[in-house]
Amino acid sequence: MFALTHTATADDNEMKPNVSPSALPPIPVQSSPMFISLGFDDNVEADGLKWVMDLLANHHNPAGNDDFAGEPLTASFFMHCEPAMENEEIKALWRELAERDYDIGNHTYSHPDDKVNYNPLQPWMTAEQWQEEVKKCGDFLTKDTEDGGIGVDEVNGFRAPFMTYNDNTLNAIVDNGIQYDVSFPAGIVPEQDGTNNYWPFTLDNGSPSHNLAVEGWWKPAIDNYPGLWEIPLHTLIIPPDSEMEKYGLDYSLRDKIASRIGYFDPVSGKGDNFDWNLYTTPEWGAAGLSEDDVVAIYSYNLDLRLDGNRAPLVLGLHSAFYGLLNGGEHFGMPETTVASRQNVLKRFITYALSKPQVRFVSHQDLVEWMQDPEPLTLCPTTEWQPHTVYIEGDTVTYQGKQWQAKWWTMLQMPGLTDYSPWEELEACTPAT
Repeated sequence: MFALTHTATADDNEMKPNVSPSALPPIPVQSSPMFISLGFDDNVEADGLKWVMDLLANHHNPAGNDDFAGEPLTASFFMHCEPAMENEEIKALWRELAERDYDIGNHTYSHPDDKVNYNPLQPWMTAEQWQEEVKKCGDFLTKDTEDGGIGVDEVNGFRAPFMTYNDNTLNAIVDNGIQYDVSFPAGIVPEQDGTNNYWPFTLDNGSPSHNLAVEGWWKPAIDNYPGLWEIPLHTLIIPPDSEMEKYGLDYSLRDKIASRIGYFDPVSGKGDNFDWNLYTTPEWGAAGLSEDDVVAIYSYNLDLRLDGNRAPLVLGLHSAFYGLLNGGEHFGMPETTVASRQNVLKRFITYALSKPQVRFVSHQDLVEWMQDPEPLTLCPTTEWQPHTVYIEGDTVTYQGKQWQAKWWTMLQMPGLTDYSPWEELEACTPAT
């Protein structure tokens, strides 16, 4: 029997983080990493999943002195569990992901679409059905490999199928120990323009974008969920005509999308995030974009964040789209092939890794960093001065080397003794 409701006690809530939606990171923007977090859904097609795993393993974050610097790229994977249960090849790949310590999330057991006649305000699933969907998938992921499971230590994340959720969904993920969700609309608040998006927050007081969607009659009203993190999957800003040449295009990308998607506003330029919406044919309600189009969109949104508050760039993806399907191309993606969609990720990653502040991390890494933020170690721009007070984390140059203070210090020359308050930096991130 599955629990139908989640009842939080006062003691529970005292232990949980309470982080309001904010455009400000928990530490100064200039020392915050520019996080990029890729989230791959379903993961039940071997060819695409293998390619994604190799792509991540063969690239590394830029050099620096923080924990993420120089590490292989990582990402989050949200698993559609039912098709994998009897598929030994997929189970082996999922177990390899677990062994590599990737963030493995819950995407439900059967991937249900909880809408009647496509109406998000009219669900057909009961609270008990949602509990079963989340629990069956979570149990399979955490079951020992010897017993036929995947052997994941802990399932921390969740994405709702078709981004369709309600209180039954959210109660189910809380009851099953999920730490974060990445299903809500984000970036639709009018004043958000890609330079001032929200950092991850908890649902103690809801979500501004969700509230707007409720007012627009395309999301249901929900309760608050203290301590449950929301990773914002922001709308992507389509580059305006004035930026086309910079990103290698000689036509209006906003006009192209507006001619294909009736609800797209070419003035704000806010477009859908998920790769399905970017690549799939307009006949099915998507944009049907090309390789160059999507590279331009991803790159422009990274640049907006670097010029602004460095809110994480979170991208919604499907690993299947980056491999052949039953040995052939995918149907309904008129302007791309598997190879060109692979090129999108390769080209964007190359562009992103040219930015020294960038760190590719998982969604779970974001949650942990928000609670215990580690700043970038910025390369020093000043020479050590004996009568200047330095505090932990300050950096200086001295005698051609770079140093960082381990604690408060003044008058103590870098590198003078083994017990110096200074340690030599092997790597750092250029200050901008």
